Amino acid sequence: MISNYHLLELKSFAYELEKSLILKHGHSKRLVKLITFIALFFTSTTSVTVVSAATANDVSASSVTKKRTAVAKLAKKQVGKGYVYGATGPYSFDCSGLVQYVYKKAGDKTLPRTTYSQVAQGKKVSLKKLKKGDLLFWGSSVAPYHVGIYVGDNQFVHAATPSQGVLKQSISAYFYPSAAKRILD
Repeated sequence: MISNYHLLELKSFAYELEKSLILKHGHSKRLVKLITFIALFFTSTTSVTVVSAATANDVSASSVTKKRTAVAKLAKKQVGKGYVYGATGPYSFDCSGLVQYVYKKAGDKTLPRTTYSQVAQGKKVSLKKLKKGDLLFWGSSVAPYHVGIYVGDNQFVHAATPSQGVLKQSISAYFYPSAAKRILD
């Protein structure tokens, strides 16, 4: 006999399965029928609440927001570490090495090694609509010489120079980026 506790656990399992399947495969009629069958089979209930496509999109957006926040947080943890040309962490970095390291560890994304290659990744975004984790580039937008990570509140983290190391700075007119790319979307 299934107790109320077990019924609650099975409903929770069915909901999590449903959410996972919708995120992976989209919201199709066949998927809804499968989920309904599974839920009815395990719970002996007569009705099932189906997660809407909008809810699935919210879950996906929430996941992206968490990754962006994790990227910004890990970038800020690198502040104070040294700058060494060609270094990729974890104790010292150059600008593109910092970006590559942070994205691999916190964003679960493998980015190319150089600034020149990193600018070709993601989608272009307006410098007025930045989100945490966006990459900022200096120089031309096709051949930049420097990259940093936007961490929110008009600030970015970058491996600046050998004498400065990894810094968190405000975006200013004096050192204004020429382009931005969104990697996590």
